[in-house]
Amino acid sequence: MFLTGALTAAPAYAADGFTDAQKQAVYSSDTTAGTGSQSAPDPANWSVAMMDVFTDLRTDRGEGGNAAVMDVNDQLTSSINLGATDAQRERAIVDQYGDMALTMADGLGARLGDIYATAWEAGELPKTRWLLSKSGGKVGSVSSTNPPKNFFDFDRPYLRLDPQTQLRYVDREGGDAWGSTSGAFPSGHTSQAYWQGVSLATLLPELAPQILARTSEAGHNRIVMGAHYPLDVISGRMMGEKIVQLRLADDAFRALMDEASAELRSVLAAGCGATLATCIADDTPYLPTDEALAVYADRLHYDFPTTGPADAAVVVPEGAETLLLSSHPELTADQRRQVLALTAAPSGHPLDVGEQESWQRLDLAAAMSAQVTVAPDGTVSLGSGTGQPPVDPEPTPEPTPTPGPTTQPTPTPAPTTPAPSATTPAAPVADGDDLPAAAEGRITATLSGSTVSLGGLTAGERYFVYAYSTPTALGWTQADAAGTASVSLPAALAPGAHRIAVLSADGTLVGWAAITVPAATPAGSALPATGGDAAGLWVTGLTASMVLAAGIVLALRHRARRA
Repeated sequence: MFLTGALTAAPAYAADGFTDAQKQAVYSSDTTAGTGSQSAPDPANWSVAMMDVFTDLRTDRGEGGNAAVMDVNDQLTSSINLGATDAQRERAIVDQYGDMALTMADGLGARLGDIYATAWEAGELPKTRWLLSKSGGKVGSVSSTNPPKNFFDFDRPYLRLDPQTQLRYVDREGGDAWGSTSGAFPSGHTSQAYWQGVSLATLLPELAPQILARTSEAGHNRIVMGAHYPLDVISGRMMGEKIVQLRLADDAFRALMDEASAELRSVLAAGCGATLATCIADDTPYLPTDEALAVYADRLHYDFPTTGPADAAVVVPEGAETLLLSSHPELTADQRRQVLALTAAPSGHPLDVGEQESWQRLDLAAAMSAQVTVAPDGTVSLGSGTGQPPVDPEPTPEPTPTPGPTTQPTPTPAPTTPAPSATTPAAPVADGDDLPAAAEGRITATLSGSTVSLGGLTAGERYFVYAYSTPTALGWTQADAAGTASVSLPAALAPGAHRIAVLSADGTLVGWAAITVPAATPAGSALPATGGDAAGLWVTGLTASMVLAAGIVLALRHRARRA
């Protein structure tokens, strides 16, 4: 895994963004995706109604609730936060303060992610950026988690749990990750990560499993930070998906998404120098598809006790089929609803009984990548043809009564399954000063822009790369026939001296070399903001000067001079 983005970049060409008329138009989804007043939240608004069962689960307002579920909610939060590795904490800090639309570039793969991030900062993706950026991105501009947060008003983990024994403080120097007193449920960072990630997956459906697995990592990292509970993350995912669905149901807005998709695909293919299919096949993925699907599916529900039967028919939410328009354009709306039902998770999970049922059960990664066969009568089946749950493709006309609490004792939860360790070897040392002197010079590292060219490697072998002072994962790379490879530096890396450490596929340190990152020069002005920052996700610079101002430093900012 790596965090990518150019420190300095100039546009290779003057890309045309949306017209002023398109930007200034009033879209029907500006109303349908709205979440209403945060000071007087409406319980009938979709942002509250889709997760209103939480009121029946909570145990903090007197008698009632589901103690088994809420106890596991606390226990999972503690175990995930305390059990996180240093690398996971560093990733979580980046997710706390960065812009997912840019820093999620690694979800596209090593090479394509670098092309995407460089083009984004160089101004070559103006349509994509206008729709997806954290600061004013149009997709989420009218949808805020503040109304449901204020409606449910549930305290964050660091306000309820013991910060000495149940949580570990995770933050950058001078950060304020535990400073908010706003409600925990749902998670705003997760909601924004998902409206950005699901949007990006619809623009590039060939990589939907990887993009969505990376998106799920951003949500999971809210628990790593100790800022949210798993139920907050699940509800944030549901809300982020619904935001994209409401936008795609708007024909005029969907035309904007189609234009952005064409822009993105053209830029990626041009940067790669081949067809997009060839580029994807030759790239090093964020995760292999089967692993990406498994990681995403695991984070749909975590390890909660069930609150209802596991074999209930799938009730596909109204309009959810629009989320599969780009991945399955050949199917009818009804057939896409069948695909969502056939790939859905089992029933019975805590948030699967709200007024708009089965949002928790939707497995978009599986649905968008599903191999579908259409029978003569129009019904669809998946590649395996087995394990298909009962299907009710119509939305629930009336709310389903909430099942009573289970009588089973509270289980002891295990930490959720992280991405396979093989994808992220442990850093060889915790501090760049501790890299062994004997390993210096065994590899070479040359910096050009944001790209580090590596030499002295074995042809055809895969390597994982870290930047120091404190370890920052730069991701996997593969040596070519000449024994050279390259990785991209994160936009957050502070100017100054750093060390690049290269690990073999089994995690053994191969060697390290020193580089110096120059101070960035402005890469042009940012695009104008066009709407509110809906969910308050990551602070980042979308040009080089903004990157430096945002200061996504992990722990490198105050230690770069030591390397």
